[in-house]
Amino acid sequence: MTQRLKKNLIISAIAVAAALATMGLSKFRFFELLKLKAQDVHFVLRGTLPVKDIVLIGIDNETLSNPDFLDPSLFWHKHYADAIGGAAEGGAKAFVLDVTFAIPVEPYEKDPNPHMDSDLASTFVSTLPIMPVVCAFVPEAMGAQREGLGAVPLNMIAGAMGMSAYANLTDDPDAFVRTQELIEAPDPKDQSRPLTRSMALRAAEKFLGVEANFRNGELYLGDRRIPANRDRQLTINYAGPPGTVPRIPLYKFNEAAKKHDIATLEKWVKGKVVLLGPDNSGDRHNTPFYTAFAGEKYTTPGVEVHANTLRTLLTGDYLQPVPDWARVLGLLLSAGISVAMAASFKPSQTAAWALIALVLGLVSTHVLFRAGWLLSTSEVTIAYTIALLGGMIFRFATAEKKSSFFRGAVALFVGKQVASSLEQSEKIALTGKRQTVTILFTDIRGFTAFCESKDPAVVVDLLNTYMQVMVSAIVKYHGHVNKFIGDGILAVFSDDDEGAQPGDHAYRSMACATEMVTADAAGFKTGAGIHSGEVVIGNVGSSDKMEFTVLGNTVNLASRLESLNKEQKTKLLLSQETLEMSGGRIDTSYVGEVPVRGKTEPMKLYTVKSLVEPKPQTQEAHA
Repeated sequence: MTQRLKKNLIISAIAVAAALATMGLSKFRFFELLKLKAQDVHFVLRGTLPVKDIVLIGIDNETLSNPDFLDPSLFWHKHYADAIGGAAEGGAKAFVLDVTFAIPVEPYEKDPNPHMDSDLASTFVSTLPIMPVVCAFVPEAMGAQREGLGAVPLNMIAGAMGMSAYANLTDDPDAFVRTQELIEAPDPKDQSRPLTRSMALRAAEKFLGVEANFRNGELYLGDRRIPANRDRQLTINYAGPPGTVPRIPLYKFNEAAKKHDIATLEKWVKGKVVLLGPDNSGDRHNTPFYTAFAGEKYTTPGVEVHANTLRTLLTGDYLQPVPDWARVLGLLLSAGISVAMAASFKPSQTAAWALIALVLGLVSTHVLFRAGWLLSTSEVTIAYTIALLGGMIFRFATAEKKSSFFRGAVALFVGKQVASSLEQSEKIALTGKRQTVTILFTDIRGFTAFCESKDPAVVVDLLNTYMQVMVSAIVKYHGHVNKFIGDGILAVFSDDDEGAQPGDHAYRSMACATEMVTADAAGFKTGAGIHSGEVVIGNVGSSDKMEFTVLGNTVNLASRLESLNKEQKTKLLLSQETLEMSGGRIDTSYVGEVPVRGKTEPMKLYTVKSLVEPKPQTQEAHA
């Protein structure tokens, strides 16, 4: 398996793991709420949408303070009847009465001829042919009737005429209203039983002149499919924050209705659906257009929530989750881009590109939102973040591995000292310094002639075996190999060597050379030359190719001493400078003054005493 393929497989695995982890986390309450809050941001960023064909008649604070409305709202039947009659005169197509009546009020009237319940019911019946009236009921509020307190005429007639609809709102776990249940669940045992609708769905049916029905488990409004979830809930596409839906105070609307001001009434409601309900502090809810502020003006009246649900149904401007395959694809794409950047770019580049990619991902989810598709921004962000962290961990692990590899490679090719220096300085420059060191040169005796009669593969194998022995000795005495010159070795011993004692480099080089020339290394014989002195040590070359090396006459002399071994019939030659610097710690023998190329005066040369072979005794000596 190639390194590229292996890397791609690991990146893919991280992306898949991030996507799966994100989908798993979405089941926890915190992440569920985070998903909902992230969805709300889209509404705030999008802003308001136009609202047509819908108008509210609000029971607002102005109405409550009007002298005509000082009676308890329990006895406002006349006001509701006036509003219904006025809307019918103004040409409204449908009317929604978002007010519930739990008990009949006629038994409590002061008038000896009770009429409130019956008058409201009569208004309902009289307007029905020209303007259907959807009446709200809350099942929980009907308990009073079941306890024998009497039936409300309006409820009975509306129920019989199929104009009752439930007013319950659907709260999310954070008490925000984002969805609305549209219809009760079908009864598998009784498919013919009429299903109770929400006020919004019933009003939409009457406005459009079509009925809602189930087909193959899907809810349709006429021929248009409603993307409700399995609980028959529709995501409400709110037109805007509280106050977006046009509204008229109830008292003002009734003033025009009492005057039969048809022109004003038509201006307000002609061809529209009218919703009448509380528009004050008594019935307000949190919606996606949230703010950091609290108070009545920042929450949405229940009647306006119903109006937004109705608007969603009438316009077909639905919001629906992307298909499961698109959700998975989106998470994989987000995670894949994230981990690929983290694993491929430099850290400085990753930060910038990661931010750009994240912004593009968030913009994409908002574009989908505007097109009616919900791909969770929070899930995309979580998958992106998990994958980014995974990619960074992967990059760090591989970077450490590569760093160790290249650190070892530098140490292998140019020596541990150079590798350590580069790691500490973190700079590579064409620099050098003067330093007193000991140079050790070695060479294989008769190597050229040996190579002529051997197979190249055998030569390389033997040479590698030989070099392994030689380099091990150099490392043992804390020197470092500067370079290989064919079958020769240039080694440097200095005070900078690891474990070195000040000034002991001459001694260490002599001990090392003695071991090298006496070692049995692949059957080769070794010659060595040692000289101590000042050199220039550092990086030489260009910015494209450089080499760490030592320069100076000391290096040249060490090489020439090594080449004199054959002439002097020795294995090792060292200069007087090296001998003096070694402190006499190794016994030596004087070889003599020998002319050396590059020196005007002959040099005094020495060898290690243990390397001197005893001369054979002459016959005279035996005699």
